Amino acid sequence: MRAFSFIFLLSLACFGACLAQAPGSPEDEEELEEPTCVFSGMIWQGVSITGLGYFIEGDKKGDFIKVFLPNGGRSRKYAYYGAPPLVFYREVEVEEKDDEAKPGAASSPGKDDKAKEKKPKKIVYVPVVQASFELAWKEAFFFFMKNKEGSYRIHPINFNPESFPAGNYWFFSQCRQPLDLQFGLDSGQLPAQGQAMIKARLDEFGDLAIRVFEQKGGAPRKIYSTIWNNIPRTRTLVFLLPTPNGVNVRRIVDVVQEEKALGLRPPKDDEKKEKTPPSKPEN
Repeated sequence: MRAFSFIFLLSLACFGACLAQAPGSPEDEEELEEPTCVFSGMIWQGVSITGLGYFIEGDKKGDFIKVFLPNGGRSRKYAYYGAPPLVFYREVEVEEKDDEAKPGAASSPGKDDKAKEKKPKKIVYVPVVQASFELAWKEAFFFFMKNKEGSYRIHPINFNPESFPAGNYWFFSQCRQPLDLQFGLDSGQLPAQGQAMIKARLDEFGDLAIRVFEQKGGAPRKIYSTIWNNIPRTRTLVFLLPTPNGVNVRRIVDVVQEEKALGLRPPKDDEKKEKTPPSKPEN
């Protein structure tokens, strides 16, 4: 019985060693090149945006990546390796015009057959809107806003976890009047169409209660009240949107540094050589 137990334990140890050396383990994953900026975004109002994209290295260089920008939620994260600003393009197919035949020139049957064949469509990239950001940000969030004529403008914010750390709530008001805000242990006034970043501090009951008031006839009127769950490793964007009877509150919760951005790539060969120390000469 003891011999069987010893063999069983030895087989488990060997199996564990094989797993540790198996390919595809996290230690074997190739290091990815750090992008200029990781970004995500949303459309502030209207329908979700499709059909836009960007060149991963900027200035129509590198791969073209299409983006999806939802209404009322954060998009996935994308990697960008170019310089600011980041330009968004629309991919458009155009048909090339056939060369007009010279007057009086006789056309041969072979040329007529080729003319009837449809030429492949040419793809052009039309710039639509650009987003400015600072190189120090490393992570940005783009608010897309639609103008009356149908064009877009972008309001960027610094989404770097160092400037917007986990455990914080970033309030954005679209109301045209100031709002009084009670949030956990903190209270204050949110300016008209203003913003404020507040760290979550639970009240004496261990709750994260939020209450929003507006001034009506010189007296505060409560227009929103609830209790939120607080997850310390997340950060939250909070939007206060005006309604006829008060405010509509939208929240976008982000888990810090958990999502891998689309478009990340392995380092270039010359960068690999710089990071790899030279091998020691053999004796």
